[in-house]
This record gives sequence, C-alpha cells and structure tokens, in this order.
Amino acid sequence: MQATGNTVSVETKSFWDKLLVTCSNPLGLTEEILQESLLKCPPREYQGSVHLDRCLVPRSILRYNPEEQPRDKNNDPFHVNKLTNDFEVNRYNTSCEPPIVCFDYESNSGNNLKGQSGFNRNEVFDRMGQEMIIVDIYDYESRYWEVIARNQSNHHKSPSLSQTKNDYIKEVCNAVDEKLIEGNGDAIDEFVDIVAADKNSDMRRIIKDTCYNNCQIYPNFRTFSVSGSVKSKNSLKGWIANASLVRAGIEGRSDEELKAQGYLLYCAGNGDNKATWMRAIVHGTRLNLPVWIFGYAPFRKEDLKKFRENWMKEFNQTKSYTIQFSNNIVNDGDSSEINENDFCVKVGGFLPQYVRPNPRDRGRATENGIVDVEGNRLYFTPTGNCLSLSQS
Repeated sequence: MQATGNTVSVETKSFWDKLLVTCSNPLGLTEEILQESLLKCPPREYQGSVHLDRCLVPRSILRYNPEEQPRDKNNDPFHVNKLTNDFEVNRYNTSCEPPIVCFDYESNSGNNLKGQSGFNRNEVFDRMGQEMIIVDIYDYESRYWEVIARNQSNHHKSPSLSQTKNDYIKEVCNAVDEKLIEGNGDAIDEFVDIVAADKNSDMRRIIKDTCYNNCQIYPNFRTFSVSGSVKSKNSLKGWIANASLVRAGIEGRSDEELKAQGYLLYCAGNGDNKATWMRAIVHGTRLNLPVWIFGYAPFRKEDLKKFRENWMKEFNQTKSYTIQFSNNIVNDGDSSEINENDFCVKVGGFLPQYVRPNPRDRGRATENGIVDVEGNRLYFTPTGNCLSLSQS
C-alpha cells in the first residue's frame, strides 16, 4: 500500500496525476472542486479505520468487486437512471460524501484502490464516460471494519437509496460465511445493531431472526408467528388449534359461548405481560372462569430453560403484586392466605420449541405438546393446578 503514516504517499499521488492528464472529464472535476467538497462535506470517521486523504483519482486504478456490493441485488437500474439524470442536470454535488475506498490488497500494484461504496455511481460514470472521480481513502484495521464502513457510509444524498432489510441480511450472512463474525446469536446481534443502526429495533429483530435461520444458528429451535393463520402450524393460532385448545382471547364469542368453554386462554412471551394480566383478571373475574396462560419465547434463545425460569419468576412476581393490591383494599395491607383455586390467572405450561430430533423416539421432536420448564411433556386439564405451584 502506497501510504506514509496517515496519508497517501507523494509517489502514489504523482502516479495518479500522470494518468489524470489523459482522463475524460465531462463533469469538470478539479482540485478546486475537491477542496470545496472538503469544506462542505468533511470526511466521516468510521470506527476501526483511519482516513488517509480525499483525492481525485483515475477510475482505471479503482476496482469494484460485484460480490462485495452491499445491496441484495446488483445495481438498481431505476436508481442508476435517477443518478444519471441528477449528474447531467446538477453536475457534481460538493455537499455529498464521495465514495469510500481503500488500497487494493489483492492487486499487484500498490497504487490501486478498491471501492466500498459508490457501486451505482460507478455504473453512471461508465455511461457518462467520466474517467476520474473524487474518493475518500481509508485504512481499515481489519476486513471486519471495512464491511462495517461500507454499510454505514452515507450513499449519494440526492437521489438516495437506503439499505433495505434484504441488503442487511445479505451482509450479515456473508460476514458469517467469511468468518468475519462468529456464527452465533450474540455475534449476529452485535453486528446487526452496528450496520443496521438506521433501522428501528423491530426491523433489526426481523433481520436478526432471518439471519439466525439462514445461517442455521438455531437449527433446533421453533418459533411461532403472532400474525399467522390458524392453518399454519408455526403460528400461535395454528398451534392452539392443533393442540385442541380453545381459541385465545374472547373475540368472536358471546359470554355464554365463553362460559361453555370452561376456561379462557392466552399466550405470552413474558410472564409479567401487563396486557395479558389485565385481560385475564378482568375477563376471568367477569365470567367467573379460570384463565390459563401459556408461555413461549418470541425469539430464538440459546438457553431455553433459563428463559422459562425467568418467565416463571416474572409471573410469580406479578402474581404477588396482584395479591398485595387485593390485600391493600380488603385487609388494609395485611397479608392473608389465598385460595389458589379462586385465583383465576394460572400457568398452563410452555409451548414446545426445542425440536431437535430425538433418536429414542423415532426421530420425533424432543419437545411435543405442552411442556414444563424442563421441557417435559404436560397433559393439560382446565381443572388442574397452576404450574407455578410446582415450578417457580
């Protein structure tokens, strides 16, 4: 790499300058325009990297590897057309960040560069016959930080093309395949939170879950969709129907039909879910019915037993708050024994989520039906005891 300290060497710049003399330049890029861009748009700092210089370089020494395109698909034709029109009408925008590049370690020449951003602009310049380009040159501590930077880079401001969910999924899966990050849930979580910081937490969770599945991080873990139909075995509605349990909630049934069921049912991703508890107390008391809550992990967990133990702790803590609330009203805060049969909110068990084939059971999933904290099969009965009385 032709760099001295934290800047590009004089020899390398001299080599580029000789090539620039013969470059076609319809955009009219000059050293003055480069200096103006530094004032309007200073180089961005990326973690794990050092900015070496902003330079005007011949595109003949700049390589783009299509396999490293951070987009899920190659150049977007519609976006390339918009960029082309923008350059033809508005010329070069000095307030926009230029493409970021580094020295090309795979090249035989120490003067060549490799692009991390600007894939679409590269095609635009091909169309325009623009043979020179302004770039920000970085030196990365490792390949990992190069990948981070290319995703965090602010692509051309006007018109813009934000990274999509599928773009980030591609980047994460490639990072695992390339062994830039470990193939486990914690490493994927950390990587997604860094590269997809522009997405909200819900979207980042979707990206993480998809990457878990694509990278086979949790091949033996089953998740349930909240929004899926009753016909899907991987939806909460489908699992409840397949288990021959009553429909969750109270919607679509009269009070008489609900009473005829003999109990109400809810599923909860955590034991202290306030909405579930309030519905259970209100409807259970109003209809004089027991309300059975079944726990499940909304997302894949490396330690399912620990999750279930914490779920039970959350349930029991909220149960104690409910009892204390009642005592404050009825007994002036004095504690008193409760009749568990009269306490309408109960734990029925957990959904089966550890599905590793069991060789001792003809390859069936290890967990079947409703299970306890340990994953042992339970046989649910609406008149039975709350699981919190035996496991907490």
